[in-house]
Amino acid sequence: MTGLAVLNSDFSTTSLSILDGAGALVRPDCVDSATGANGSVTSTISGDAVLPSQPQLGGHVIIVDRGNVALTFVDPASCTVVHQVLVPGPRTNPHDVVMLAPHKAYVTRYDRNLAATDPTLAGNDIAVVDPINGSQVGRIDLDAYASPVEGATILARPDRALLVDGQVIVSLDEIDQGFTAYGEGKIVMVDPATDTVTASIALTGLADCEGMTYVDAQRTLLVACGGPYAGTTSKSGIAVVDLGLSPPALTRVIPASAFDGRPLSFSWALAIPPAGGGTRAFTVTTDPNDLQPDALFAFDYVAGTASQFATSGPYTLGVPAALPGLLLMPNSTAKTPRIDLYDVSAEPTATTTFVSDPLTGLPPQQIAPY
Repeated sequence: MTGLAVLNSDFSTTSLSILDGAGALVRPDCVDSATGANGSVTSTISGDAVLPSQPQLGGHVIIVDRGNVALTFVDPASCTVVHQVLVPGPRTNPHDVVMLAPHKAYVTRYDRNLAATDPTLAGNDIAVVDPINGSQVGRIDLDAYASPVEGATILARPDRALLVDGQVIVSLDEIDQGFTAYGEGKIVMVDPATDTVTASIALTGLADCEGMTYVDAQRTLLVACGGPYAGTTSKSGIAVVDLGLSPPALTRVIPASAFDGRPLSFSWALAIPPAGGGTRAFTVTTDPNDLQPDALFAFDYVAGTASQFATSGPYTLGVPAALPGLLLMPNSTAKTPRIDLYDVSAEPTATTTFVSDPLTGLPPQQIAPY
């Protein structure tokens, strides 16, 4: 890791801020939606963009632009757009990228474009692309891993991706085309040497599973599952997967009832052990009616216990990042958008806040290492 990138957005326009390795702001508006636009009617960066789940090869900050269906490579030192490539397949909604080599990357294409005449460009798969020119050199079909649900056709909907010990782990959302029916949450493991799925792990009892965090010391993967939107919270929780087993297996589920009974955010879970070691991670619960405040929790992913230590407005806590002993939490509250810092070397304690982009005033939505 070189530093941290902050994606600020009001979902119409977007800016990128750069923090150093200690979490200090060094470039508040590194690039934004107007950078390099040159009068084009299409913004360089749309209002619907995310950062990769982990740092990528090459040292660039890569913006996965869902709205523009593109990958944007930014030099964080000069704050220039190095290059930008379209993800093959319009309206396929890329959600993550894993750079495997200078000329090979996996891109998770979340949506299926029903109008596509070429099935290799229809999405709902992993596209194998050359990130230099954007050409598609292969694809990994995931239809076989979609859950069977009576009366519905579930799409695999590959979402977030992590490169772990030479394998690429991809979370599958398992939702139908109209976002009305949900299958069982799942992850698949892909061997980039052969571009084939080597394992499929059902996240039994959970649905709408996306964000992941990996704990190398215990070879443990945590997967955040939000459950069906505005549905029962019984399918929301944290899946704990043991990657040290052969094959890997789901070892426990920490249900939403262990927190405050509300759905967990499907976007993230983040493991940060205390200074003395342990099995602690963080997550947030939300109100599907958009009325009650978000609640930030620390939890033990072995004991299954959880404790709340902070709240914010409804749907204001974004996707955070960690430094040793420090949790950096984006807070997009309208009046005072900011990044909240928590000392997590022991019991979580709020310390200070700062504005990630005072130049544009855009609220922070995600922080990620690069």
